[in-house]
Amino acid sequence: MSEREQPSHRRKVADAILWIVAAMIATYAAMALPLPYKVATPVVAIAAVVAIIRLFRLASKGEHTMLVWLAGTAGLVGAVLFGGVATSQIIMWEPTVTYEQCMAEALTDTALVACEDQYSQSLWD
Repeated sequence: MSEREQPSHRRKVADAILWIVAAMIATYAAMALPLPYKVATPVVAIAAVVAIIRLFRLASKGEHTMLVWLAGTAGLVGAVLFGGVATSQIIMWEPTVTYEQCMAEALTDTALVACEDQYSQSLWD
């Protein structure tokens, strides 16, 4: 490829940031799904971490503002947080399924509080 056809370094960094944003949106969306589908969240979070590592490697090769490093760090924190929460819910499969069913059937604030209390108790049992 000629030098003209290759994307510039800034373009590669911008593309990496866009991939991180897309992965974070997908991670958040997967986390909002009910439990059988929530299994996709850690996979998407790992993809986000890979994109963040790529961004850090690209940013270390050039002169970039602190905003690029801040975007990568914020993305890393979000990916680890969302992935960790989803993984803990997957580990606690049965109480989480019961809680999600209870929340789907709850019609009043009192019922919502009862669901949350039941979920908290089942996690400690």
